[in-house]
Amino acid sequence: MVHREIYSLALLTPTRSAKVPTEEKMKYWLCFLLSLSCVAVVAGQSRDGRNQPDRHRQTFEKEKQRNAAATKTPVILYHGGPVMVAPKDLYVVYYGSFTTTQHAILDNFLQNLGGSGAFNVNTEYSDSTGAVTNILNYSPTTDSFNDSYSLGKSLSGSFDTTIIHNAIANGHLPSDANGIYILTISPDVSLPKSVWCAYHTHSSNIVVGQDIKYAVAPDPPAGSLLNSCSGNIANFGDTTSPNGDIGMDAVADDLIHELSETVSDPDLNAWFTKNGEENADLCNFVYGTTFIAPNGSHANHVFGTRNYLVQTIWDRVGSFCALSH
Repeated sequence: MVHREIYSLALLTPTRSAKVPTEEKMKYWLCFLLSLSCVAVVAGQSRDGRNQPDRHRQTFEKEKQRNAAATKTPVILYHGGPVMVAPKDLYVVYYGSFTTTQHAILDNFLQNLGGSGAFNVNTEYSDSTGAVTNILNYSPTTDSFNDSYSLGKSLSGSFDTTIIHNAIANGHLPSDANGIYILTISPDVSLPKSVWCAYHTHSSNIVVGQDIKYAVAPDPPAGSLLNSCSGNIANFGDTTSPNGDIGMDAVADDLIHELSETVSDPDLNAWFTKNGEENADLCNFVYGTTFIAPNGSHANHVFGTRNYLVQTIWDRVGSFCALSH
């Protein structure tokens, strides 16, 4: 979108055949340059102070289209920005209504993702201060908050930053510029333009003076979006998922995607390809070697006491999608 806006301004440039009086030319170019500078500011920063657009995890169908268009092995490049080197604390806002079992599925995953071989792939990504560490700290007792529809059941605008801001401002979660906040949303809540599975970004509007990193991974409602965001359904045609809750299992899958991209590209200016694809985008809906869970669904990892089907992450050194490292 940014490039299209800037490119459209080029159409305003006078051609050689245009007959414009000298004085009018000066006025024209002054207006043009002022307009260009304004658009450059808009292009570099969105309404809530973000430096670049959100990075969304695309649906299975969109991923198939992108893969079909690919002609060679992608190369992920370093663009000079920071990675998250230090150990990271995770904080979760459960927005809406979730059962005890749904909490257990996600909490168990987040408690055991750090230190795993699956997440260790991210240690290949570094900046001038060091490499990403394979440490994620999460305690459901102190690091999660249940938000019972504080903004209602139809979300719009900057709902993500508002919900996380309120959780911190009201003392439910600590303020932590070195942490990662996760917002998951129950399927009875409608979202604006919900044609994606999940996304991550950062914002300076959540806590004044701090650059807060966060990911949004909703539990998708039944229907096309659930079918497109669940690897069990989309890839394998399963009728259930490893933990018997297709939506929450899909959230876990979304979060290995978004957390991997957050630690390797927290400010959207570190590691990605020339086309803007981050390390999890390159392996979206790619699961490697799988096994059959007790309920007959496909899984590829055991985290803690539960089975999960979560995507692989791009191995920068070997240039392949790695199940574990």
